[in-house]
Amino acid sequence: MKKRLLIVMLAALLLAACSKDKQPDTGNVENTANETANENKADSGDTDSDKTAVVAEGFSFKVNDVVIPMNVDVTPIIEALGEANSYFEAPSCAFQGLDKIYSYSGFEINTYPNGEKDYISSVYLKDDSVETDKGIFIGSSLEDVKKAYGDNYTEKNGEYVYTLGQTRLSFLIEDGYVSAITYSAIVEGLDN
Repeated sequence: MKKRLLIVMLAALLLAACSKDKQPDTGNVENTANETANENKADSGDTDSDKTAVVAEGFSFKVNDVVIPMNVDVTPIIEALGEANSYFEAPSCAFQGLDKIYSYSGFEINTYPNGEKDYISSVYLKDDSVETDKGIFIGSSLEDVKKAYGDNYTEKNGEYVYTLGQTRLSFLIEDGYVSAITYSAIVEGLDN
């Protein structure tokens, strides 16, 4: 029941009413992601056929050899993951276009529109079939989280938030155990 409520709350936040007068400043997300992609390919010899996406500075989720960083174009990631189990879209209140949610087994990807592309705003882990790069999954203890990610977090109402670059990694703790994990982009001008 609490997981369903959290999912509904996350979807509501994604689609929440925002000021129409103020458009968030996403910076030049596309150029930053492309520059990082070119640098990483040159360093590692990767080709376009690799299933692994380029990791921008910050937290990113990895599943089936596909890296899912925040604030990057979702198209190559969706292509690498394959068709989603379910898909939802709604008009964005903060941007021109549609916010989209792609649901896969164990996780979902949320996007925001920027120009003609959709960028990843968050990844929500739905169950214990998936885990973070440091082995934390829904059901891990708070002690495990702190051992893996350290003490450099903020805590409010049982949510432990780690920040790296323009990303956040949040762990909701209930009765000493992880009940939800969310990766999210920090987008200037948009309340996160």
